[in-house]
Amino acid sequence: MLNLEQLNAFVAAAEKGSFSAAARHIGKSQSSVSIGVNNLELDLGLTLFDRSTKYPTLTAQGERLYQQAKVLIRQAERMESYAEGVIEEVEDELIIGLDPLVPLYSIDAALEKLARQYPHTQIKLVKQNSTDLAQAILDKQVHIGITLPLEAVPEHLDFISFYQLEWVCVCSPDSQFADMDVVDTETLISERQIVCTSMIENSVLAAMSKMSQQIWQAYDQDDLIRLVEQDLGWAFVPKQLLVEKMALGTIVQFVPDYQRTPMINAAEITWRSNVQHGPVAKFLIAQLSE
Repeated sequence: MLNLEQLNAFVAAAEKGSFSAAARHIGKSQSSVSIGVNNLELDLGLTLFDRSTKYPTLTAQGERLYQQAKVLIRQAERMESYAEGVIEEVEDELIIGLDPLVPLYSIDAALEKLARQYPHTQIKLVKQNSTDLAQAILDKQVHIGITLPLEAVPEHLDFISFYQLEWVCVCSPDSQFADMDVVDTETLISERQIVCTSMIENSVLAAMSKMSQQIWQAYDQDDLIRLVEQDLGWAFVPKQLLVEKMALGTIVQFVPDYQRTPMINAAEITWRSNVQHGPVAKFLIAQLSE
């Protein structure tokens, strides 16, 4: 019957080019590696190495089984890792709610580290406006929310600010605003504005979301930005979403008369108070809090 020690000896010998180098690599004696490979060949009834040369080389059958052995070893490692996670009460799933106004890349570095640290935890990303996310967290439908500030934080929720969003006015390079040093308020409100549903639904941002006499409403920021690129209106957008577009010149920032200083607000990590987080949720909150 196959065992992992035989497979490890076989793979190491194939990759290191000799039984002695393989022994050093896996911390075993040369004789134990040689015996392990010999026993594997006996169990399979195949010759895995051509030993007629100074250094053993894989036979055609050995080359094919080498690839399969690596897959089996990886599967065994995943099983061991999953078992360790169960013992440590690692969550099987973590549901993260993200307000569409908060760029995903504000958390993608933390998610990348989380994926390496807890590869067996399933991550589910859902998008809802901050008000709905607050309720979803209270209802235990979402474990952690990435939200924007609300006028009043619901009871039984804790939060930490972690990411600064700077809001700017933007238009197409073909817009009349693109060539103006400052756009006066009267001119601004006379031109079509594109707004995002999530911005209208946010109690803090709603007041500034509709300034123009003519409003077009987009479901999310990607749709909004596309409409602005087509010169169908101007918009008020987090600057961090526009880095590539502004570099390409498909969108330009302009200065409105009413806003001479940067407008900045903070995205927040939100969760239920007095909840006992598992290791994955703790890890994510710690990464974002840094």
